[in-house]
Order: sequence, then structure tokens, then C-alpha cells
Amino acid sequence: MTRHTTRRQLLAGVAATGSAALAGCSSTTPFVGQQLATSETVPAEDVDTLRVDGDAGEITVLGGDRDEIDVDVEKQSSSIRTDLETLELRTDRTDGTLELRSEWDGSEGWLRDRPSMTLEIDAPRELALEAVRTSVGRVTVRDVAGDLRVDTSTGRVDVADVDGGVGASTSTGRVEIRDVAYLDDVSTNTGRVEADVPAIDGDTTISTTTGRIEAAIDPDLDAELRVQTNTGGVDVSGLELTDETRGDDVLTGTLGDGGPTLRLETNTGRIDVRALE
Repeated sequence: MTRHTTRRQLLAGVAATGSAALAGCSSTTPFVGQQLATSETVPAEDVDTLRVDGDAGEITVLGGDRDEIDVDVEKQSSSIRTDLETLELRTDRTDGTLELRSEWDGSEGWLRDRPSMTLEIDAPRELALEAVRTSVGRVTVRDVAGDLRVDTSTGRVDVADVDGGVGASTSTGRVEIRDVAYLDDVSTNTGRVEADVPAIDGDTTISTTTGRIEAAIDPDLDAELRVQTNTGGVDVSGLELTDETRGDDVLTGTLGDGGPTLRLETNTGRIDVRALE
């Protein structure tokens, strides 16, 4: 709660200075352009599921002991001619699902660019977080419930402490998934993947085109394991495999009693697999 209160006080101070913040807005990180910070509280009554859909900008969702959803919004543009009021946070409710969505009605042109919106969301821990999406920007999720899907085109994905399954995809960016109930498909074209695999629900793939994969797999998992890289090497340790076949860049085997297939695949990059502690 202290972290949230401190951030709100800071945002209120930024908003009070006006929407334009020219060069030198920070003594350590000069910024040329403009920023506008606001905050709002959304009632969580009759809300079972939360979705967050951004366009450009970082998204953080933190679960906690609370009854409402607090949202800190920071709009930013590198051009002082861009109208930040054309970028808005929309809230839509449908059959128990609340969607928080950034919506831009402006246009790019001479000395105008597309603004970004950074969202920091504090939500009730028991509220099911179903999806988080942004085109450009980092996504961070902590201490939530629900089976979650995270998608971003360019940006890091960092998810931990989820009481449910988690899957993720990004074109360019690192993916880290820790302390979840089970793992769903995870993919990135360019970027490292670090993931816990306590369980899977059907065939599951962890893949990257260029990037290292590090996976920690529950030793009691029942699955068919296939690990393959074209360039990089494979190392599997701390797991008991039956019917094992091993080559320089591929390994297959059965975990426990077998079951759905768990694939770890990269074109260029090393794959390290160990037992989840």
C-alpha cells in the first residue's frame, strides 16, 4: 500500500504542473515532449474477469488485498504538438468481464506522433486476470488469479505468482514466467525464455527462433519431452527420463507415466532444462 500511495502522490504532482513537460523534466533523465498523468478508481463490484488491452506503453498489473481497481495512467508523446487528450482509457463491462482499453482518436502528421499510455493497475487478488495485450511495451504481472494470456509485439514479459495457467507471446523481447499453476504455450521470435513448468494442460510448446531457453520442470510431471535446437546445444539435468534418445542438439524421453507432449524448440540458441525445486 505504501508503494501505491507514493506513486499516486507523484502522479498528482506531475498532473498539477500541466500536460506539457519539456526538456529537463527529470534531473537524471531529460525528456523532450510532454506527459500527462492521471489516476482513477474503477468499482470491482460484479466483475469476475479483467482484460487489459493497450496499444503502446508499459502495462503493470498487481494483485492485492483490495475491493476496487485503481489505475494510474501516464500519457506521453515526444512531440509537444500531439494532443494527448485524443488518447483515452476506456472501460467496458460485459457479462462480468471488465476491459480496460487505450483508444486513440488522433492522427500522425507534421510534428505530431502517436502517443503512448503507461498503465499501472492495482486489482483485487481474487479477480481473474484473463488477458493483457500491448503492441509495444513491457508487461509485468504479479500476484493475480485466473488463466492468463499475455501478448506483446515488442517488449519484455515478466509474470510471477499466478494462481492459474499462463501463456505468452512476443515478437521481440525476453519472457520470464515463474510460480504459476501450469504453463501454456510460450513463444518469442527474438528473445530469451525462462519458465517454470509445474504442470501442463495438454500439448505445450516453448519456442523461440533466436534465443536461449531455460526451463525448470516439475520432476513429477507426466509428459513426453522433446527438446531441440538447430544451433546451440541441449542440456537436461535433474530429471528422470525413460525411453531417452539424445543427440548433440535434440533430446526426447518420457517423464513419469508419459502424457501430453512438452516441446522446447529454438532455431538458434542453447536449451537448458533442470528440475523445478
